[in-house]
Amino acid sequence: MKKKILRVLGILGGIIILLVVLGACGGYWFITKSQAQASGALQLSGLDHAVTIVRDANGAPHVYADTAHDLFMGQGYAHAQDRLWQMEFNRHVGHAQLAELFGEDLVDEDTFLRTLGVARAAQRDLENISPQTLAYLEAYAQGVNGYIAAHQDNLPLEFTLISHKPAEWSPLDTLVWAKVMAYDLGGNYDQELLRAALQKELGADALKLLMPPYPASGPFIIPEEVKKFPPAVIAPSRMTNQIDLGAPKFSKLIALNQMFGVLDEGTGSNNWVVDGTKTTTGKPLLANDPHLGIQMPSVWYMNALHCNAISDACPFSVAGFTFPGVPGVVLGHNDRIAWGVTNTGPDVQDLYIEKINPANPNQYEYMGKWEDMELRDEVIHVKGAPDVKLQVKVTRHGPIMTDVFEGVTEPLALQWTATREVSHLIDAVVQLNAARDWDEFRAALKSWDVPSQNFVYADVDGNIGYQAPGNIPIRAQGDGAAPAPGWTGEYEWTGYIPYDALPMVFNPSSHYIVTANNQVAPDSYPYLLTTDWAAPYRAMRIEELVRAKDKLTPDDFATIQADVYSIPLVKLQSFIKPLAFDELLPRRAMDYASAWDGRMARDAQGATILEVTYNMLVQEIFSKRMSAETYKMYQADGNITRQAIDLLLDQPQNEWWDDPTTPARETRDERLKVAYQKGVDWLAKLYGDAPAEWKWGRLHTATFEHPFGAIKPLDRLLNVGPLSTDGHGFTITNAGYRIVDDAYKQRTVSSMRHIFDLTDWDAVRWIHTTGQSGQVWSPHYSDLTEKWRDAKYVILPFTRAAVERAQASVLTLNP
Repeated sequence: MKKKILRVLGILGGIIILLVVLGACGGYWFITKSQAQASGALQLSGLDHAVTIVRDANGAPHVYADTAHDLFMGQGYAHAQDRLWQMEFNRHVGHAQLAELFGEDLVDEDTFLRTLGVARAAQRDLENISPQTLAYLEAYAQGVNGYIAAHQDNLPLEFTLISHKPAEWSPLDTLVWAKVMAYDLGGNYDQELLRAALQKELGADALKLLMPPYPASGPFIIPEEVKKFPPAVIAPSRMTNQIDLGAPKFSKLIALNQMFGVLDEGTGSNNWVVDGTKTTTGKPLLANDPHLGIQMPSVWYMNALHCNAISDACPFSVAGFTFPGVPGVVLGHNDRIAWGVTNTGPDVQDLYIEKINPANPNQYEYMGKWEDMELRDEVIHVKGAPDVKLQVKVTRHGPIMTDVFEGVTEPLALQWTATREVSHLIDAVVQLNAARDWDEFRAALKSWDVPSQNFVYADVDGNIGYQAPGNIPIRAQGDGAAPAPGWTGEYEWTGYIPYDALPMVFNPSSHYIVTANNQVAPDSYPYLLTTDWAAPYRAMRIEELVRAKDKLTPDDFATIQADVYSIPLVKLQSFIKPLAFDELLPRRAMDYASAWDGRMARDAQGATILEVTYNMLVQEIFSKRMSAETYKMYQADGNITRQAIDLLLDQPQNEWWDDPTTPARETRDERLKVAYQKGVDWLAKLYGDAPAEWKWGRLHTATFEHPFGAIKPLDRLLNVGPLSTDGHGFTITNAGYRIVDDAYKQRTVSSMRHIFDLTDWDAVRWIHTTGQSGQVWSPHYSDLTEKWRDAKYVILPFTRAAVERAQASVLTLNP
């Protein structure tokens, strides 16, 4: 998408750079004139009383107000001050209006989201939202609009680059972005398409290796020794019938999903909590670091919201990470409780193959009768080109997606909880911010319907807990792992798992809870959550480190968050070390590979050699047995390839070790030698014949690329990086990448890190990837980036006295 945006910028980008180069003072003024006023006083129409915004040295605003209305107005104003372009871009994604900004090259992206029905679903949510939450959304929008109205002549640089003025913000704009995040975090329809393609090409038996089930040995978030579950309500049955969907063009699907960070290796999150029996303080410690796609600016914005006097009408004193464009705090703490999330990853999307009436293309069969489709007419406005008209056909299962799944010949309808049901997600955020204890916390999460998340909890009374909320479907038949017949009525959703039956544990006997997108509970759990869990490696390593000490400190938690030990690559190392080579270069490289300590450190040569060997092995083993398009999709999902190689290493006689393109039957060690040799040759071609120069951080780098950063020389102005980085997609410090044109550029990041010591709210540690401001040349545009890379933290004060000691500026908003 960035390359498409590139084509619309050209001349204006050159003008801006010319201003900077030829007239340093004028250029600097032009670019920085829109930066936030952080001190003094301003008038903001619509306030009931004055609002105070105290910014600390890291640019985090602490908003103080007398009423909830004013509090959220102040938050909206602060968000707009620092992140207005990001908010504008995000709402155009959610409304599927990118072509309005960037022209016809973005019609495909808009078509996909219009077909999916994201904005329509958000409109339905708005019509069913609680009056109180709607009032908060409207107050937030007032704050944003107050900023927009006062800054029409000094908007952020990006608006000038594309000659665009923002419309007023509305509550719907908030809700559409919430839907986009739900898509980012909640689905498996692409896995269904991949399964169908693999089964067609290689047979059902191959799926056991290629998309392996989660290990029966765990680890599980709620193991059996912590909680026993009643017998299964419905035993899921896996579909084994042959499915021929045509020849899906996975390249297009991969490209579309890049916009959301879907499929990137290691996408997920970590969180864990321990109770006071395992800490030096006697109170709980809680840590969280969500893993999302790399971007500029950060997806997160640190923010504190304080009612000057807590009451039922103004119950908020809360601090933590927020989404620009969304009121409230998503991840954080108040004066009583702290919480963090990882993605549960339940299967909340199913594809249905529909039978179309040959006499009427607007009808489909259901249980022996023809039913009329709902026809939705959409108009995509295109900058500099005629409108594009689109008709979306919708069955009882959802929109027909076949036209946007290029190469698919069967009509596929997508059923997804986020578009099927009314969502009350923002209601849940508001209630969560005001929750005082475990019962109120769980009551708030009852409204958290999509996306389902692994919430860990701690409170000042010493309690810890875990809750997985969300609408997770119960199926009459099947496990949702592959497209199902839509005409029989046999694979329908019959309801959702009852809230009180969703996975939950309070004060577990283990005294800790660890979640890293791993399987929530053993197969004895009575409901199907999904068949597609993240690889267990991060969870294994976190549990190992949590158990390693009797008493843990906040510094120990920081050390765990910074850990870059790779369990799967250490296993591969054990199979590579015994291999013998005659030539000098592979022997010299083997010295580094054998001596490697298992850490994906940026200065480690062994990490580079073994990781490149792994990728060569994936290509050697799998590309020769799959079609090119299917292999692209399979290889893009590092989660399943990593587990498949892990299984194969323990099966030296498995037929997959044989090279089908040769008459001989190759062994495991022969294929490992080929992969290792190819990796060494590739690195030598790239960096020369001195393995000492093959450091991981030289190959593996992170660049925080602005949507406009693909154009030169705007890249030097807007992008941050490249930075050498530690880790990969299966270390606790998540630094996943996707091999594209042989590049190892980091695509997944620990998007923020958060550590709570429940004895001291003024000592909360935090960091995110870039800086608080999205405005280039702001001192807070990228001031956090190197600290983030080096796994360092800054402190967020919470009490009024601590905030005043830490204040760098004070802005008063007057009615």
